[in-house]
Amino acid sequence: MGRFEDEPGYKYAFSSVLYRREQVAVKCARCGGLAYIFKGEHANEVKCTTCFYHEKEPESYRYSASGVCEACERWFNEDMTDKKQLTQKVIHIRCPHCSAMNQVPLRRTLKYAGCYSDIRHERDPVFNLELYYLDYFRGKPVWAVNRAHLNYLIAYISADLREKPGNGMKRTASHTLPRYMKEAKNREAMVKTLCRLQLKDE
Repeated sequence: MGRFEDEPGYKYAFSSVLYRREQVAVKCARCGGLAYIFKGEHANEVKCTTCFYHEKEPESYRYSASGVCEACERWFNEDMTDKKQLTQKVIHIRCPHCSAMNQVPLRRTLKYAGCYSDIRHERDPVFNLELYYLDYFRGKPVWAVNRAHLNYLIAYISADLREKPGNGMKRTASHTLPRYMKEAKNREAMVKTLCRLQLKDE
């Protein structure tokens, strides 16, 4: 292949893919078949295309105590992690400014579900499922989050000339790729590995 113009940075990061309402391909926790993580109406979900396994991301809450201190009259808002206190409607807490004891209501709010760490150890950060498009090259992982990412990798790695977009972008989608995937000496073997992954769900 000849010339290839790279794509915007972090386009294939886990959060970016879900934000664009696209899907992340993973192995089903039940049958090992192809499953997809996607952004549902209220939370992220995973569904299997084979056994119809379905799971929603568990809700996660933030607990905080806030108010105006009776002694120093300064506002405070403290995160609460003591499990014994999380069952109470009103709690006693020391002011972070003057250490005076205050009695304030405990507030529970749904944590923002949208900012995640990226893929680690070839698993997604929400359900901890192994990526579906995963293989190894000399013991090192080669993976893609979905078919669009897989097609991008094949086009990028097989290109003789790789160019950045003309808009002055510093970081491109290839920025996070490990060196062994980019090296010319590994090009042929890497493309073969990725092409094998393309055949997985056909």
